[in-house]
Amino acid sequence: MKLWKNLPVWIGMWFAYSACAQTNGVDAGRTISLEEALDRTLATDQSIQVALEEVRKSDLVRWSALTRVGPRVTGNGSYNNPKENITTAQGPLIVESWRGDVTVQQPLVDLTVFAAYRAGRLGSQASRYSYNYTVRGVLFGVARAYYDVLKKSRLAEVNRRTLDLSQQQLELAQNRAKSGEVTKTDTLQAKVAVERARRVLTASENALTLSRHTLGSLLNLGTNETFQVIEPAPATLGTDTLETLQARAASQREDLRAASLGISQSREREREVRAQYGPKLLAQWSNQWVDPETTSSRNNFWQAGVAMSVPLFAGGQREVDLVKTKHETRQSQLRSQDLAKTVNLDVQDAWLSVQTLTQNLQALESEVAAAEEALKTVQNQYRAGTATSLSVQTALNDLNTSRTDQTVALYDFQVALRNLERVTGTLQEERISRLNKR
Repeated sequence: MKLWKNLPVWIGMWFAYSACAQTNGVDAGRTISLEEALDRTLATDQSIQVALEEVRKSDLVRWSALTRVGPRVTGNGSYNNPKENITTAQGPLIVESWRGDVTVQQPLVDLTVFAAYRAGRLGSQASRYSYNYTVRGVLFGVARAYYDVLKKSRLAEVNRRTLDLSQQQLELAQNRAKSGEVTKTDTLQAKVAVERARRVLTASENALTLSRHTLGSLLNLGTNETFQVIEPAPATLGTDTLETLQARAASQREDLRAASLGISQSREREREVRAQYGPKLLAQWSNQWVDPETTSSRNNFWQAGVAMSVPLFAGGQREVDLVKTKHETRQSQLRSQDLAKTVNLDVQDAWLSVQTLTQNLQALESEVAAAEEALKTVQNQYRAGTATSLSVQTALNDLNTSRTDQTVALYDFQVALRNLERVTGTLQEERISRLNKR
């Protein structure tokens, strides 16, 4: 395609713009590449850290289920020493005493443990999928902000070039007005164009400053730290069809996987409630120490036994919980189905955006070339006295609009390609894979 044949030309233009932007007397500070920005994001972003803590919390749920069959040890102690002893005919009666006991309980059978453990394990897996999905979203947001800085920088350069051309036209109009070739109107029109171009340049430079601060905030850089971004290697459009991309998203998207696991979790919770109808078996051993001994309480007395309980009726709470979990399972199924439709639409929207920008870039390449040639022609005609100042201003505006649209489309195209990777669940796959191995 003609678009890809001219890709080196666009890359060269980007680097030329970079060179121009770095010679404007602005302290660029250190240089941050896109790869460095993404690595820094993984290390410092708060949203990613919050998602990681959620993973760690969810890992504890399945182990919490196993505590239901863990041993339980309780101890009690008491000491009694009255202020006055009781006197009897045989002499003073010592009533000072102490008592202590230790009880060990070991659940032998609890049918709810298995379902609770499986639900916890599924929740841990779903949380990991959600974590990966969050990481992809954050990385895409940083990449988009990074390209936004590049775009605003190039737009400022386009507006700077437009201002230069407007000033050249003003000088030409002033020289021709001095020689009496044109009226003062030409000079005034050129002056208006210069001031308008200066206002647009000021707005674009301020937008660049805001965009740079936004990226710095995402990267958790200091508010006063200056940095320069550089052009990353451009992404290219693959040959996959829309149907292929949608199928890939259906198998790769972590939010879809988490939603599917949510259905299984709901079913396991339903099984856990059903298991509450089953019997529980408990072994118990206890030992007590008393001093002094009595006829009813012996020192160092121990006993052991096994008890079984069968819950016959608990006020109807289990029945309510069972119906509730059935509704939750149905809700999980509906949410998963709705999310699958949303994912398909996301992929289609991202794919169509890429196709639109591809066609626009082809048209804008020819449009910019034609606008540049038109401006040169009208300027020559103006010098020769066969064109008006208004024609020159119109040609200059057309060129500025074409260059602006091309710059916006170039960077929007790169963002759109990465967005297509995001919605199909493949964005920064290698980086996320390394992250999960830590």
